[in-house]
Amino acid sequence: MKTTSATRISALAIIIAGVLLAVLAPAGETVSSYRQLGLVLLVVGVVWLLRQKRPEPQREATQQPFQQPVLKWYQSPIFWVPVIAAIIALLSWLML
Repeated sequence: MKTTSATRISALAIIIAGVLLAVLAPAGETVSSYRQLGLVLLVVGVVWLLRQKRPEPQREATQQPFQQPVLKWYQSPIFWVPVIAAIIALLSWLML
């Protein structure tokens, strides 16, 4: 059985739904049933995720030494961190 990313994402979605049901159960008489359903979903998701096989790493046909690709100017975090900081500062100033 091959594991695809869709099955891993589905298992993680079930785990998240279980955690949300277990923790954020609505107030009322049926709180315990929501929490029990959340715990069941959480356990099912964890078991499903753990039973999946890890994909085998693909080996390259030729063993070449590692070469780090050269980043473009727009891929650099040195560029984007100040831009994001400026955008957050502008938004917080506009929200005042």
